[in-house]
Amino acid sequence: MRTFLRATVVALGLALATPAAAQFTFLSPDVKPPPLQLEGWRNVVRVNLGAGFYNSDWYVCAYGWTCTTTSYASFIPFVVGPQIDLHLGGPSAISLGFLFGFGSVKGTILQAGVPVDVSAKITTYEPTLDYLVRLGTPMQDTVARLRFGGGLLIGPDTKFGFLGRVGVGVAFFNTARFGVGLDLVLEGGSMNGAFIGGVQLLASPEFRF
Repeated sequence: MRTFLRATVVALGLALATPAAAQFTFLSPDVKPPPLQLEGWRNVVRVNLGAGFYNSDWYVCAYGWTCTTTSYASFIPFVVGPQIDLHLGGPSAISLGFLFGFGSVKGTILQAGVPVDVSAKITTYEPTLDYLVRLGTPMQDTVARLRFGGGLLIGPDTKFGFLGRVGVGVAFFNTARFGVGLDLVLEGGSMNGAFIGGVQLLASPEFRF
């Protein structure tokens, strides 16, 4: 009887220990353990760097130049600025940013009836607010994203414009603390009553927390 009870206790102990042991994976000494990954989407801080390509009609008409034929993408600023994605739940986030644009705008004016090419160096300021959707799963190393939003464009002489924004992008090293992002953003709206439209091409170092 004692032998039977001892065998029963040993069998019960092995049965209880087996599920716990299954939770551990034993690696040989020469194999590095996989990196620890944080579960779920996270907040992201990035610095956008790139270029913008805009039509210049908005400047020609809004800043006193005579509205004549101008060429598309005659305002090509260097674009830089911080941005933060605040996680809302699931794949959704709110993206807040502030972009600075540095470049020369070019146009054509009439002087004594003769067309004259002119240019002016300007700086623009653009606070932005986007709704961000991340496509894929939180544990994928590369994740696509879509953004829909708007921006307030502030030009010389504190003249204002409003822009709608639609963009696509991709985040590399999504499961790591540090990563890299690429984005293409289309913008369109008005500046002081004149049309403005263009595209931004951005690359960004990213920090996730």
